[in-house]
Amino acid sequence: MSMELPKVTFFQDFYFWFDTETKKEYYATPLYFYKADYHLDTENKLRDVYYKEKEKTDNGLKHPASIYFPFYEKFGLLLLRFLNADLSNYEVAYKTFFYAYGFEILRDLDENYKFELLNNYGSNENYLKATNKIFEDLQENLIDLQEELINAVTYIYNLNNDSNLEKYTYSERFAVYLIKRKGKLYSYYKNDLIMRDSYSRKYDEFLNNSEYDILESLHSENVLLSMSDTHKSNDLSSICYAILEELSKTPNYPIKKCQNCGMYFIPNSKVDEIYCDYPKEKSKSCRDLGAFQSYTERLKQNKAMGEYRRTYQQKFMQVKKNKDNKELSKNFENWKKQAKEKINQMKKGKLTENEVYEWILKNK
Repeated sequence: MSMELPKVTFFQDFYFWFDTETKKEYYATPLYFYKADYHLDTENKLRDVYYKEKEKTDNGLKHPASIYFPFYEKFGLLLLRFLNADLSNYEVAYKTFFYAYGFEILRDLDENYKFELLNNYGSNENYLKATNKIFEDLQENLIDLQEELINAVTYIYNLNNDSNLEKYTYSERFAVYLIKRKGKLYSYYKNDLIMRDSYSRKYDEFLNNSEYDILESLHSENVLLSMSDTHKSNDLSSICYAILEELSKTPNYPIKKCQNCGMYFIPNSKVDEIYCDYPKEKSKSCRDLGAFQSYTERLKQNKAMGEYRRTYQQKFMQVKKNKDNKELSKNFENWKKQAKEKINQMKKGKLTENEVYEWILKNK
């Protein structure tokens, strides 16, 4: 994806833009970590500095600060990462958020650091020392910013299930949150330079088409070419504000709070999802863990299902211990078939829970 940008200064700024149709969020970051000594193997497109190992980028050489080969990820992920970031110390803040976007997005968060992150630090060690100090100095600001954004998201997406807010859209709640100044969110847009889209990105796509071919194509298909403004900012609060504003305009794309781990997420498929799909212990996501926990809970609450599982395990172990007993194995298969039929009838309302429970006890 190519676009016209100032070629002298763009290396020093953070750029981001959205494709709401494909639900992608693009960004290009200076990441001055790379101004410390690094090796770039242009032939094999390799670097010796770790960065976002398993995440996607647009096609092309992933050179530091290259706006022409931007990183892309799920729409809204930068904001989600910040909402979920652990800001208790430099190391975990780096691992949960800053590893992806660099510390340069703090440059305009505080006037005192406007020029702090423009240096060539000469080595990774010097860079880490400098950014560690800056993080510690700004840590309280960052925690306040995170808390403010959490409050805003809670209101805009009605995470407290306030019945008075149910009928209103995300964008309507977003507007009221700012108008009524329910928090400091209204002041976070200041350091965002918006570069208006002039369809320049469509130039390469339609380069060989005549103007009338393009007009006819748009007319016959009744298509409106989408425009995507580019934002330039080095202020984390302004970046999060812009993302939240764009998200609020997108229907059926809510921010939710996972009922298992409490992390903020955007559902991948159904808007009523209640569990996130972030990897957890043993690589299982809350969605997987939640489904298992829900199943276990249903077993506890449904005495027929609970008795079925207990009886099943008992009969299964008997067959396993007596592998040569064909009669026992045959009886188990018959019981299993009948039990499943009883359970299916219970699910369809043809048998009650008590009737199935009594049948299982009788046929143990």
